[in-house]
Amino acid sequence: MIDLHESNWRKIDAQTLYLTLFNTLRLPNDARIHVGVSGGLDSVVLLHLLATLRKFTEISLTTLHAHHGLHPDADKWQEFCEGLCAKWSVTFKTCHLDVDVKDGEGYEASARKARYRWYASIVKPTDYLLLAHQRDDQAETVLLNLLRGAGIRGLSAMSLTSTFECRRVVRPLLGYDRQQLVAYAAEHQLQWVEDASNRDITYSRNYLRHQIVPLLRERWPAVSGVLARTAERMRRTQILLEEVAAADLQLTESQSVEALAGIGYKLSLSGLGDLSDSRFGNLLSYWLRTRGFRSPSHRQMDRVIAELIRRSGSTSAINRWPGTEVRRYEDWLYVLRPLPQPVAMGTRRWDIEQPLIVPELNMKMVAVPVHGAGLARARITTPLVIRWRRGGERCRLANRVHRQKLKKLLQERRVPPWVRERIPLVCVGDEIAAVVDYWYCDPFVAGPGEAGIEIKLCALSDQTSTIHL
Repeated sequence: MIDLHESNWRKIDAQTLYLTLFNTLRLPNDARIHVGVSGGLDSVVLLHLLATLRKFTEISLTTLHAHHGLHPDADKWQEFCEGLCAKWSVTFKTCHLDVDVKDGEGYEASARKARYRWYASIVKPTDYLLLAHQRDDQAETVLLNLLRGAGIRGLSAMSLTSTFECRRVVRPLLGYDRQQLVAYAAEHQLQWVEDASNRDITYSRNYLRHQIVPLLRERWPAVSGVLARTAERMRRTQILLEEVAAADLQLTESQSVEALAGIGYKLSLSGLGDLSDSRFGNLLSYWLRTRGFRSPSHRQMDRVIAELIRRSGSTSAINRWPGTEVRRYEDWLYVLRPLPQPVAMGTRRWDIEQPLIVPELNMKMVAVPVHGAGLARARITTPLVIRWRRGGERCRLANRVHRQKLKKLLQERRVPPWVRERIPLVCVGDEIAAVVDYWYCDPFVAGPGEAGIEIKLCALSDQTSTIHL
């Protein structure tokens, strides 16, 4: 494992960068490298180092400059970066980004998301994206996350290598501080641009950089290195916790949910009852993250454990946070994208020759021709009638003598309560012919060899002609 603190005594130059990238991190000698360049000191130093490395390697080098359009000098910064690339014979790419500020997000976070979306469109999974974060950035990130109440994951801050959307990210300057980069720039007579907004202490990071860190450095001169070491220890602790969570996950079962349950996954709670609350929380955080969901706050996690895990049997409690809702039914914990609120739906007619959009489910129904299964073509009339549960419905399954209440059948099948309200019913006249995704009902079931149709629910596709429900 590379020691990010060796650079306290080691001068930064192309040779040390070569050792980091190709000996320690084992990048191929002909790696396709993209480097994010803003025009500031850090990124200019990194670009110069990489341009110099081409004398000793066969790397392909491309500069990515994101034009956020948020600063009056943004055009000048782009021209500066383009001029550097022309001078050093480096391929230059830029993009004018549309920064959409979401509720609860600042410009910085929104710009970062827009920038990384663009990076993902350029950088291939086999390429490398190099960013110029350095040790002072790391120290500021640790302090910011600490003041925001972050846990171990937040305090681990940035790592030397990471991934986003299957793209490989490397931060080769993370072991060097700003003064070392200034010294390198002076030695090589490099120029860079200064963003005046970096002096605006109304921004939290700038306040720390210009007001708090200098005071800390007066008392503790090595504060940046100390905080960077703390981040490294937190990162190793986080790796250990993830290994424990992965082992705990092997004790149980995790699956994708059925289509009508929503978009997400379910986790069996059987066999996990002996885990402590802390260990359970660690497992759930890991499970959520690895399934593409945002982890809850500590308070929300405590509520999930208390209301959904520790209560025996099924529960009607729902826990929600942005982009996520967690439910429980019997011994299964469900994590889902937020489901739309139930809407009163009227009766509609469906010509089975065309797919039918069901907007409340974000899905469509399709009639697939089959033989000896589904609904018998000869015993159904079209258009079919599509409606939703009102209560009191009955149907007779093919292997049963009597008609039974749909409510009882759904309970026997252990269909979660919120799913029961989302099931389309296909009717011939006043009789239920199909409970979509579950059963076909007599007397409409196709016999052996008889022409029939199976009704499928599938994701919406712009390429299929559809009608709306």
